[in-house]
Amino acid sequence: MKAHFVFFFDFQADFENTPMPKAVPDPDDYTDYDELEADDEDYYGDQNDDDIEIDEHDEVADEQGDEEILLGLKRVDTWSGFFQHKEPVYSVCVREDVVVTGGGDDKAFVWSASSGDVVRELAAHTDSVVACGFSADGQFLATGGMDGRVIVYQSFSGEQILLLEGPSEVTWLNWHPRGNALLCGSADGTLWMWSIPSGQCMNVFTGHASSVSCGQFSPDGKSIVSGGDDGLLFNWDPRNATVKTQFRPDDARFLNGAPVTSIAVHADSQVVLAGGQDGSSCLVHLVTGKPLGSISKAEDSVESVGFSPHLPLAAVSSVDGTIAIWDISLMRLRETQRHAEGVTKTLWLKSTPLMVSSSLDKSVRLWDMRTGTFVRSFYGHTGPILDMALGTDEGSVVTCSEDGSAQVFLLK
Repeated sequence: MKAHFVFFFDFQADFENTPMPKAVPDPDDYTDYDELEADDEDYYGDQNDDDIEIDEHDEVADEQGDEEILLGLKRVDTWSGFFQHKEPVYSVCVREDVVVTGGGDDKAFVWSASSGDVVRELAAHTDSVVACGFSADGQFLATGGMDGRVIVYQSFSGEQILLLEGPSEVTWLNWHPRGNALLCGSADGTLWMWSIPSGQCMNVFTGHASSVSCGQFSPDGKSIVSGGDDGLLFNWDPRNATVKTQFRPDDARFLNGAPVTSIAVHADSQVVLAGGQDGSSCLVHLVTGKPLGSISKAEDSVESVGFSPHLPLAAVSSVDGTIAIWDISLMRLRETQRHAEGVTKTLWLKSTPLMVSSSLDKSVRLWDMRTGTFVRSFYGHTGPILDMALGTDEGSVVTCSEDGSAQVFLLK
């Protein structure tokens, strides 16, 4: 059943009177934090409308049906893979031909996307490695674990340069979009920000009453947005760890008080899409502190949200197997896409108006969002897909799974 859009009585006026600039504001005169902003290049990089060439051999099911049942493995589309993790693989990041995966075996591996060969094993954690990521310039690699450790390496040499401690249990990592500042969310309700490579703690952000489930720098690098199991969404000033605006669980217009499970910040760095554990999702404005609108709930938790860099569209993906695509210029549901089981992540391509999705049904799907049509599926995993990342040139997607493997699928 498709979701139906719900308007608040005061929503239309709020939305029309709230600015949604297309351009990033000019930088303010920051203090030490400003040194991190190396350049003013658009966070989303160069964009063009070139189409990705897709093989046409996929077996496409009835796109108008309410569900598609996948019986077994239809085929194997894997281009290369990595199979040396001995437990589920929870996190993946990509830089050029280099892939990093972290797993339940308490290890991270660096390996080649093209060959699947191991480059190095990173075994400094004592519990599951649940997050990893490269700095914006690619110079550094960070891994975060359930042991509370954040470990930073030189990307090219693999040398460990920092062991950062403080969080009780790492829930996510995020690098500043331009400078070498590293942000971490913790299960103890705190956020930590360090300067790399010095390892100096720049700020600790306190305010959440329980685990910080999601968070990130804004695209312009001037705000930090975090969501927690306590139902709070904070807009922080990274310079001094103060709260600029917040959205509370006692505001019925914001996720109905549900724990915040996922967030995405629009390219304008002023609008945030938040998803909740109860299946609700809400668009909010960081500057005014006002909720802008909501769509009706999915039947289960929202696992991933995101904005298209090309079209005025946003995706809300749920454990119920749906991907709700809504037009944020009209604030109306456009269509609902589906997987056979829960959707774990969606990623919008920056180079062309396509979107990829991963699922507990063991598949990856490619969608053309100009028309809202299903393009093809990719198979290879024998277990649910837990995370994925696009290749640097967006010609491939790398996935990791409960089956203990990470696999590369070619999109072009």
